[in-house]
Amino acid sequence: MLTTKELKGYLAAVCSAVIYGSMPLVASYIYADGVTPPTLVALRSLLALPLLAAIAFLKNKSLKIPLKALPSVFLIGFFGMFLTPLLLFVSYQYIDSSVSTVIHFIYPVFVAVGGAIFLRERFNKFALAGTVLCVAGIFLFYDPRLSLDITGSLCALLSGLAMAIYALLLARFKYKDIPAATLSFYIVGIGGSCSLVYAAAVGQIALPQTSVGWAICVAFTIAVTVGAVLLFQQSVFIIGSTKASILSALEPIISVVLGIAILGDSVTETKIIGTVLVIAASVVIVISDLRKNKV
Repeated sequence: MLTTKELKGYLAAVCSAVIYGSMPLVASYIYADGVTPPTLVALRSLLALPLLAAIAFLKNKSLKIPLKALPSVFLIGFFGMFLTPLLLFVSYQYIDSSVSTVIHFIYPVFVAVGGAIFLRERFNKFALAGTVLCVAGIFLFYDPRLSLDITGSLCALLSGLAMAIYALLLARFKYKDIPAATLSFYIVGIGGSCSLVYAAAVGQIALPQTSVGWAICVAFTIAVTVGAVLLFQQSVFIIGSTKASILSALEPIISVVLGIAILGDSVTETKIIGTVLVIAASVVIVISDLRKNKV
């Protein structure tokens, strides 16, 4: 049987995927209010800092972290909270978001290979099967009728690589005794600061134009930056980067379901098969832990 801690790790990864899966839909409303992608990346981080600081103080009465941890924290924030979302949001400007999502979600392969090489994570037959099913399922979401721009495709691929580096850096982070809210405060602050500097450098600072736009931005920030980030961070710490990354592939399924329910997108046989394969990948990695813990 799975331990309570492992179950929490799996649930955290799934909940994180659900939140991230709603991100493209919500982001489209924010863009319609005049916000640019670099500004949204900055806002979703910077607006979350007061809440993260409050949570950290309520739980731990401090925001202190070891000075030796700062270089690692900076890299985690740079790749996870700045580079990954920026490249992904930029790719949306060149190619359809569904195509971008397909390319981005090659990252579980990067994580699995990187985990086996750098972290010595055991890459057994279940991990291999889960990775293959995951990638096959994700590719079935691709619509060949959509254009495939080189710039957009490259940005999406690099966003996946940045996400993989983020997951691997979290997995090998040595200071796991740092409270989750405190660690998130720093990595989110670093990501937001880098995003703000970038937005200013390229002249793309554009704030919401309406009170509704600001309200959506705040809700988006709380859900994604406070909720999804904390959940993914904890899932990596508990079940490892490879399993957490494969489970996060549930994200495009959530996007498809929301598109069908809210935007009236069509349901195709390939999307249904892709959904089944991704869910099967998740089941496979859970079975691997059940077998490992079987007495």
